[in-house]
Amino acid sequence: MHNPIRSIHRFIQSYPPVIWVRLFGELLTSLSSAMIAPFLVLYLSEKIGSSISMTMIVIGLQPLSEIVITIVAGGITDRFRRKPVMVIALSLQAVAMLGMAWADSMLAFALLYLLNGAGRSLFIPVSRAHLADTIASAQMASAFALLNTAHSIGAAIGPLVGVIIYQFDPALAFLFTAISLFLYTIAVLWKIPNTELPQHTDTVAADQPATGSFQAYRPALAIMMLSLPVSLFYAQTETNLQLHLKNTLPNYLQTLALLISVKGILLLCFEFLLVKWTQHLNPRLLIAGSYLCFFVVALGYGFLDSAPALIALQVLLVIGESIGITQLLAFVTRISPVSMRGRYFAITGTHWDISRSLGPYLGSLVLLHFGGAMLFTIVAAILLVGAWTINAYLRSKEKAFPLEQEG
Repeated sequence: MHNPIRSIHRFIQSYPPVIWVRLFGELLTSLSSAMIAPFLVLYLSEKIGSSISMTMIVIGLQPLSEIVITIVAGGITDRFRRKPVMVIALSLQAVAMLGMAWADSMLAFALLYLLNGAGRSLFIPVSRAHLADTIASAQMASAFALLNTAHSIGAAIGPLVGVIIYQFDPALAFLFTAISLFLYTIAVLWKIPNTELPQHTDTVAADQPATGSFQAYRPALAIMMLSLPVSLFYAQTETNLQLHLKNTLPNYLQTLALLISVKGILLLCFEFLLVKWTQHLNPRLLIAGSYLCFFVVALGYGFLDSAPALIALQVLLVIGESIGITQLLAFVTRISPVSMRGRYFAITGTHWDISRSLGPYLGSLVLLHFGGAMLFTIVAAILLVGAWTINAYLRSKEKAFPLEQEG
């Protein structure tokens, strides 16, 4: 007879403790950050007394600064042990959030906001590099899927809690986030093992470029460039899609809230399962297929004006996000030299900051002059070209970086 308790125990035992510590931390931090996001603009304009334009400038500073900080942070993660860097990164974020709870001027908030961005830029590449150091290659995609699931739980619950807190005292959200980050730091210190200092290996193929040369970074730069269509698509869905739906749907606010909720629930229920169900398929086809999923969703956003149809598109969006982004992260762990993992994750991750810095503004120009249908048609065309290009690139790398399957 099937014993669910034994199955759960067996599942927990199949992953090392580092995964469960990370899950605990990601759940706490995603919950707290999702509490802040919905009311950050209101908080800055109403409580601190900033103008809307100044508020937008401050909010836009973080992704721009993170592009530079992330590259520097990637080098730091490869020169020092991963665990101390993770502790420092989380501590920087915790101190910044604690300061934001009592910041009473725009300048103070802006400096603390940048400090928080510096901590995030440091933590993301080092935590991914640490995961690659401690998790078997065959489990990498499912490990990233588990972390994303924890993030989805926090993202689904956080905004509801945030609305309640904002009505009572908005500063409590920053305080709760600071406490969450301090707890995460304690968990990392207590339970996460330290890894050896990344060393340059002498057993390198004769035709492999030396570490530190431009050739050594070419795969990371290629993945970063080839990922831009996906992050550009997300940059539009996070900003200009709201304006487009406002012009095409009568109850656009309710539809937007419903789209976010449906996506969160679907990710929570199916992301890990989708990764497990597709783990024996070729990652190249999964990644290229995810671009095609985003292509269809972009066209749907451009031309559909029915709420049920837009909600149905969320299924395709979740499939693409689950099978594509996790497999791409797993691929980065396979192509990155051990002594350069932090830099590889830093470089490949900057496509999000580039798209979120430039994408909304450029997209708004197209939206204002040609309409939302044209904007999302252009995004869809870029995704289609991106699917073909990344498929060709990954095909050329399959023999050099063979896949290890889980199970």
